[in-house]
Amino acid sequence: MVGLLKIAFVILLFLVLIKKKWDLGLVLFLATILTGLLFGLNLKIFAKNILKSLIANETLNLLSIILLVLYLGNFLQSRGNFKRMVDALKNIVRDPRLILAIPSAFIGLLPMMAGAMMGAPIVEEAGKRWNLTSAWKTFFNYWFRHIWEYSWPLYVNLILAAAIVKIPIKKISFVQFPFTVLAVAAGLVVLFKHVPYLPKEEENSEKRYVHDTFRVFFSIWPILLTIILIFIFRVPMLLSLGIASFLTQIFSRMKIRERWKIIQESISLKIVLLVASLMVFKRILEVSGALDSVVRVIRPEGISAYILLFAAPFFVGLLTGVNQAFVAIAFPLLVPIMGTDRPDMVLVMFAYVSGFVGILLSPAHLCLVLTADYFKAELRDVYKILIWPVSVVFGGALLALVVFRIL
Repeated sequence: MVGLLKIAFVILLFLVLIKKKWDLGLVLFLATILTGLLFGLNLKIFAKNILKSLIANETLNLLSIILLVLYLGNFLQSRGNFKRMVDALKNIVRDPRLILAIPSAFIGLLPMMAGAMMGAPIVEEAGKRWNLTSAWKTFFNYWFRHIWEYSWPLYVNLILAAAIVKIPIKKISFVQFPFTVLAVAAGLVVLFKHVPYLPKEEENSEKRYVHDTFRVFFSIWPILLTIILIFIFRVPMLLSLGIASFLTQIFSRMKIRERWKIIQESISLKIVLLVASLMVFKRILEVSGALDSVVRVIRPEGISAYILLFAAPFFVGLLTGVNQAFVAIAFPLLVPIMGTDRPDMVLVMFAYVSGFVGILLSPAHLCLVLTADYFKAELRDVYKILIWPVSVVFGGALLALVVFRIL
């Protein structure tokens, strides 16, 4: 019980410092030091394990993957690819209501801070035909921007989760893909139920339709290439991202100064600190005996374990609003419950969905706050709409847990 209280104190420190807007990487590093002190880890062993975790292939591989993802995002954004994609989508979709969903969903394929803001102007323009309220426009833009984070392998929180529980990113993406489908379905039900059908203002010729379809796919070709290499040709993720990134440099006509600027903007010291601190924190939790103390108090099976699998990631996500935080803080502590050698994918899925549900509902979530501010919407009105599809997604995860593990 004493060990569990020490862990609770570390988590409390996490939440207090993050609420004060401290950098997550720095908070993780301070929590690592505190964990070592609370569990009486020898200074020599502490330093040795920090060094080992920093130079481990797992850490270097993870860091390289995330930096390449950031590079692709900066490249596509700086080259105007998303703008061209959205312009083409306006001419393709046959049901105008889908313009309220598809642009935000496409933009969501590329992880970026406050990415929902890119789709907000399109939703604003499209929403004029139905005279939608600010809350409804906020919901459509916000919800469809986040449908991919359960399974899209370019998201940092998914990459971190796979690294912490030591499973291939393809496996976790495959297992959690049904929740992307469920999120899409829930969002479309709300969309089609609330927004009446209106015919397109003008019809495209078949030639123009084909041309615009080609423009959509060409605008995000590095992302599509990466996914094809990973899932069809089974190329390792790091190599797939490296190939796509290299080809962007080969095929784009840019000056040396422009190329170098994109690369510089992609090397985020905050992300480097976050990844390094996470892997160090994970290792210190293991070698200090902190994880063992959790197992001794909370059995890795039964109702108490299931409650912790929900509560830890959900409340971290709800309180912080930081996508990576619920994975970085909660998942290392949940590893003994999810399994160390062969993680239970149902438990991993339930913990991940629980955490992301907390993120979606968090008033500290940057995408939600900025989108609501853009549309001048009251958060309480947005929550009235948001609570139903969020409940559907979480209900799906809870049902899977009950059917496959509890019954």
